[in-house]
Amino acid sequence: MRRLVLAALLIALILIAATFPMRLALTLAGAEASGLSAREVRGSVWAGELVEARLGGLALGNVEASLSPLALLGGDVELAFARADARLGDLSGRLHGSTPRGVSDLSGSSSLTAGLGLVPVDSLRFEGAEVRFDEGGRCVAAGGRVQLDVGASIAGLDLSRGLSGPLRCVEGRAQAALSSQSGMERLTLSFDGSGAYRAAFAINVDRDPAMAAMLSALGFRAGNGGFVLVSSGRL
Repeated sequence: MRRLVLAALLIALILIAATFPMRLALTLAGAEASGLSAREVRGSVWAGELVEARLGGLALGNVEASLSPLALLGGDVELAFARADARLGDLSGRLHGSTPRGVSDLSGSSSLTAGLGLVPVDSLRFEGAEVRFDEGGRCVAAGGRVQLDVGASIAGLDLSRGLSGPLRCVEGRAQAALSSQSGMERLTLSFDGSGAYRAAFAINVDRDPAMAAMLSALGFRAGNGGFVLVSSGRL
């Protein structure tokens, strides 16, 4: 009889775990504090779907998601997500809800809905990107690469190939130091665990007075390495 009771309890626990709602699990894991949101959450913790998901200012679209059972056994929250979309492109990564929180193994493309203030941004592409923050919002781990696609021409410059560069931690903030293929255009983007960012977009005019005049009219100011446009806000 005792064995039957234990077996029944074990089966009940397995059924509960297998059908535990993803929505409730994300709430208990503090997903909102990590910047993750979705219009609708479907399915269980092992086979869920996030509809119109967002990670801060990044639009993820509809992604399949599952919690890592090994991480749960260790008291951590790790959400694997993936998107296969012919129109938006593929995207995959892992969201870490426990300290250090953030993302890892992020690869693929995403739009940045709010942009970077005055800096025109169309989309971002990630290659094995990782950004992790401690409880105080300081960057403790960062790596991989980011490519930023500029959504519009600036003073006649062709930036269709975008700007790219590595991710790293600099003085407690995550920083992406991006440059164009020519190296004449550079963008330094830094942000903390709360999503507060600062973007400095510099263009070397190479002593071209006409270009300098056009950039000044767009809000750029003369500085080290060319004309610089600075924006700040929250991702």
